[in-house]
Formats: sequence, structure tokens, C-alpha cells
Amino acid sequence: MRLYGEKIDKSTTFPTLSHLGHALYKNNELHKAADAYLESFKIQVSIITGDDCEGLADFSNGFETFKEQLKSISKDDDEIVTMSEALGSIASILRYLGLAYHALGNPEFALNVNKLSLSVRLCQPFREDSAIALMAETIAMFEFKQNNLNSALEYFNQALEAKKRVQGESTIDVARTVNNLANIHFSLGNHDDAMQLYEEALEIKKHCLGEDSDDVANTMNNIAHVMVAAGKDQDALHAYHVVLKIRQDKYGKNHDSVASTLVSMSDVYIKLGKLEIAMTYLEQVMRIKNLQNESHDERVMENLASIYGKLGEWQKAESAFKDIINLKRASYGADCIDVAKTLDLLAVSYIEQDRCDESINHLQEALRIRKVCLGEEHDEVLASLNKLAFVYKSCSMTDKMLEVKAEFDHIQVSRKR
Repeated sequence: MRLYGEKIDKSTTFPTLSHLGHALYKNNELHKAADAYLESFKIQVSIITGDDCEGLADFSNGFETFKEQLKSISKDDDEIVTMSEALGSIASILRYLGLAYHALGNPEFALNVNKLSLSVRLCQPFREDSAIALMAETIAMFEFKQNNLNSALEYFNQALEAKKRVQGESTIDVARTVNNLANIHFSLGNHDDAMQLYEEALEIKKHCLGEDSDDVANTMNNIAHVMVAAGKDQDALHAYHVVLKIRQDKYGKNHDSVASTLVSMSDVYIKLGKLEIAMTYLEQVMRIKNLQNESHDERVMENLASIYGKLGEWQKAESAFKDIINLKRASYGADCIDVAKTLDLLAVSYIEQDRCDESINHLQEALRIRKVCLGEEHDEVLASLNKLAFVYKSCSMTDKMLEVKAEFDHIQVSRKR
């Protein structure tokens, strides 16, 4: 690959194809848009290098040589500004090509194209930091979604440095990137780094948006999560109360974000053993969902049912477990192993209310599901048989108890063979 020695040709074909690609992309003709972007890319590369470009692989293979040649050009050279602008055009086309391939359902190829676009941006003699930040953050978000956390961390750092060069240290855009960096450190278990970055983002957001903005609440919420992970439960509760007040004042007491905060707070109170308080918060969450005619969160319902049981409120527990079973059957099917587990808990709620005979059908159904899901000789099947035998004995159903015990013994013998 060699740099073109003559003045760069201002070909009209390159921008025409680019505009055609944009029009096709907007019209959702993605394959045609990708083809137009690729042809535009090849033309622009050939204009800059003086060599025909066969495509992305051809450009990538010669790119390192091209960068070395580019370094030899003095910034006092008359054509260096034009060259830098042309490289920016190539990077821009690569970005649009990446968007097209992502929309076509080829995210891995789109990621590689985006990385090539960023590489081109980084070798521009006159760097465009805003464009560098955009591409670095785009790549970082993709890597984060793919759980490539260390790679995401690298690209978010690159985006942050570019943003700070353009915007300074204290803009809301900078704060959001700092927040993203903190998210990754938190996912990696780097709690101290995460806390430091969240606090930095929080101060910027307070300065830019005020003390009671939604962005401030979101970052305070993240800080509370870190505190919980670090075992600082009381500090976490204080932070969650700040978040709750902001969200209630901004959206009212029946908003989804309020419900989400109440769930987080209930988790901490459960951890602290303050079940009555946790129960109150979870009941508020259920009320909010009912008012909005929204389906209930399975985990919230299970936590609430468990608390009812631990507090001895077995009628409430019974009702909650029935709702959970209906939800699980609707979501996962009648033969889901999780349905069997909740049927056991429902049976316990009957037993605790001295209604052992009403628990039998639920224990039998739990046993049937376990046999379907796990096989006739699984440990959980044996455990289910034991529970049934206990209830049959409690109900003075001796024949049934002996029948279940015989099945249990038969499985035990069969497993030893």
C-alpha cells in the first residue's frame, strides 16, 4: 500500500455512493446499503493510497504499512489536512457499514468493522476526538453485552479520555461514561474502583443536573448496590432512601422505578433479619403492580411468601404460593421443576395450618413432576416420597404410607444394583 503522490482526486462517486447507502439504510434495504457503503469505502481507499482496494480484508492487511508511511508525512505538508479528512471519511463509512451489518444480524462482523473504523480514526494526523469517543464507546457497549469485560473496560477508558479532551472533565456525557466504567468494575468485583468512579459520576451529575435529577438517583442506586456487596448495609439503606425520595417526588409513589427501589431495600432488610419491614416494602411493590395492571415479579412474590411463612402468617403464604404456581405454570409449563418446588412450599403452608389432608394433592403433583423431569430414581424423588409418607402418617392413612414406603425402599434397592 502506498500513499498517493498527486493531489487527492475529489471524486464525486464516493459521496454519491455514501448518500445512496444512507438512503437504502433508512429504507431498510440493508443488503443494498451494505453493498453501497462497501463500494464507497473501496473507492475512497483507492483515492488515498493510489492502489485498487479489493475490500476490508485487503485494506486491513496493508493497514500497518499505511500507518507507517503516514507517519513520515510532515504536518506542515500542504496535503496533510486533506489526507486527515479523507481518513475520517473512510472511518465514517466503516461506521455506517458496521451499523448495516449489525442490523442484518451479524454483530461479530459489525464489531470488527467498528474496530477497524476506530483504528483509522486513531491514525488521522489531526484526530477527531468526538468521533473517537463515539466509536470507542460503541465497541465498549458491544463488548460489555458480550460479557467481554476487560475489553469493554479498555474501550470505555479510551472513550473517556477522548471525551475529556473535547468536553473537559465535568460534562454529563463524561459522567455517563464514568458511570459505565464503574459498572464494569462492579461486574469484575472491583468494588473500591467502582465506588470511586460512581462517586465521581455522582458529583458531576449533581453539578450539571441538580441534586434531584433522575441521573443522580440512578448513580446513587448504583452506589447503594456497591455498599450492599461490600457489606455496608446501613450505608446502603441510607443511599436507597435518597433514591426513593427522588423517584417518588419526580414520578409519584406508584412508578416502576419506585417499586424497583423498594425491592432493593427489602433485600437489605431481609439480609438484616428485619422481616416485618421487608414485608411492608414488598407489599407496596405488589400494590404498585396491581394498580398498573402489570404482572408480578416471581422473585418478589417468592420473597414475600417466604416472609409470610417465617412470620407464621400461613394463610397469606398459602395465597402467595398459589399465585406463584400459576405464574410459573403460565411462564414455564405445568411440568417445570420449579413448579414442584413451590408445590412443596404450598403443602407446608397447609401442614402448618393443621390441614395436612389438603397438602396431599400438591405433594403428589410435585412427585409426578419430579419423576417426569428427573427420572424415577433421583434424590429429589426420594425426598418427595418421604414428604408424602410423613403426611400420610399424620393423616392416619397407614395403607398409603406403607405403599409410599415400599416404593421408596424399592428405589433404594434398585440404585444399589
